Amino acid sequence: MLFKYKIKPVSPIMTPLMSDTFFGHFCWAMRYKKGEKFLEDFLALYSEKNHPPVIFSSAFIAGYLPRPVLPSLKRRQTAEFVEKYFINDPDGLFSDHLETQTKRKFEGLSLIKKWNKQKFISIDEWTALKDAYSEYRLYEKFYEKLKNCLKNNSVCNQDHDPEAMVTEITTANTIDRVTGTVPEEGGGLFSREKIWFRHSTELDLYVEINSNEFSSLIKWFLTDYLPESGFGKDKSVGMGILDIHEDSTFNPDVFKVDLANACMTLSLCSFKGMGKYKTFYRLKTKFGKLGGDFAFSSPTGGNPRPFKKPVLMMEPGSVFLNSSRIDAGELIDNIHSDERIRHCGLPVTLALKIMEDG
Repeated sequence: MLFKYKIKPVSPIMTPLMSDTFFGHFCWAMRYKKGEKFLEDFLALYSEKNHPPVIFSSAFIAGYLPRPVLPSLKRRQTAEFVEKYFINDPDGLFSDHLETQTKRKFEGLSLIKKWNKQKFISIDEWTALKDAYSEYRLYEKFYEKLKNCLKNNSVCNQDHDPEAMVTEITTANTIDRVTGTVPEEGGGLFSREKIWFRHSTELDLYVEINSNEFSSLIKWFLTDYLPESGFGKDKSVGMGILDIHEDSTFNPDVFKVDLANACMTLSLCSFKGMGKYKTFYRLKTKFGKLGGDFAFSSPTGGNPRPFKKPVLMMEPGSVFLNSSRIDAGELIDNIHSDERIRHCGLPVTLALKIMEDG
């Protein structure tokens, strides 16, 4: 069953709120609360024959979802759209300031170029399109929003609020732990990203639970453990503090689709056998890092070895052209020199019915 949690960042975060990182934090929370044997039994439940007991989405600005990754409109379709809604100007939006057809055509093509770069759509747009989704119909939704903004003389942000979050890039120096000074050679200079959220910003996190045994544990993890312990890097110095509560008004039936022929991921995605599916996707190379006790001590003793091997993963919004669920599978192994370490790339998915554009 799909659950939804609301996240309000209380402090800046140093680690993006990605699905695999939530899973890693959850595993360490179980280890501390229930013991290592409980964690090992939990991880053993992930197999190609079973639906995984728990999977997380990445977190998104409240009210938005990833835009499905699908091919752009063909030139002919783009020309038809521009002629219908911009050159002919059926709603009289542009005739006052764009007198010629050439200017209106340029305006239309410029907006489509901007729309093509959007990675998120509103949940209202998703629910209106999910039973017959196409890029052309999405552009029509974008046009309707633009029309309403122009008629009301209001600012129109087609994507989610650009002021909801700001990424700050800072530089720092490596400190020699023996001398307590910056190394003379090279200076050890490196950059760091810090994400700031506006005070009123909320995020949506989706959790799929396929075993009732873990329902109460998930609620404890998200509403008690994670707000108290912090998320990601530098939580010991006040970063990654989150206020989280379950969205009791959420009804998963809002995402139900009859006769679905595809599904879209809400998580970073990578699992064995993925190549057998036809997909549209964007890729991200994930350079994972161990957390918990393993962040400062080796799993097998000795000096810490916190870094995992790089993993190539599909970003949220990737589309599988498959009518059945894409959530059964194993965790990624061979990710670290310690064979016990694994990585979760199993996605939360939403059903979708894709219609071909004419």
